[in-house]
Amino acid sequence: MKKRIIFDLILFFAIFYLPWWVIAILAFIGAFLWPMYYEIIAFGVLIDVLYGANSSTFGGLAGVLTAVAILFAASYARKAVR
Repeated sequence: MKKRIIFDLILFFAIFYLPWWVIAILAFIGAFLWPMYYEIIAFGVLIDVLYGANSSTFGGLAGVLTAVAILFAASYARKAVR
């Protein structure tokens, strides 16, 4: 449980200081390591609130949709590997 909280804090601070692709890689790693890593959706909402635009193609929900896609992709990869 401690490792998950520490990883959540790292991902939280990465949102403010690192480029989006590093955050996506970290999110995939977190979703791959821990089952039901729903925190990724909260981080997607945070990214949309901080950096999202209302006039984007997906109505400002690109971060949330990307987070859900990463969650499903990592879940599928975890099942395929194990």
